[in-house]
Amino acid sequence: MVALAVIALSAGLVLPRLDDITGRRLDAAARRLADSLAYARDRAILGGRPMRLVVDLDRGRWELGTPAHDATTITPDASPLGRASVLPAGLRIVAVTAGGAPPATRGLAALDLEPDGDAFPGRIDLDDRSGRRASVVVPAAGGRPFVHGSDG
Repeated sequence: MVALAVIALSAGLVLPRLDDITGRRLDAAARRLADSLAYARDRAILGGRPMRLVVDLDRGRWELGTPAHDATTITPDASPLGRASVLPAGLRIVAVTAGGAPPATRGLAALDLEPDGDAFPGRIDLDDRSGRRASVVVPAAGGRPFVHGSDG
């Protein structure tokens, strides 16, 4: 009886923390994406040339570089923050919204960051497939990207 009580008490303490771990992973991924965007914006401003973040919604990854041939092609940035980043298992990119265009929910989407600031805001929505969401917001006019609405 005592052993069952100890197991029940342990489960009561550990199981709620497992949900908290998922929220922390979502928050950490959103912050990593916001850091990549902030780095790209800084590079655009300091380098005097546009930077592009290409998001692969189907594979849950993103990569930074300078704009190339078409709307979703880049010349990759060689820095650590420019390398392709992949979301942890269980997380996904739900939508990418740029300016007044409808949100992209599949395939590739790109956010261009201009040296003199961006005319329109952008947003990238992430979730953990259980209802927990976080959005990375890229303000217009050169504001710093930030994480909004993280439930983690």
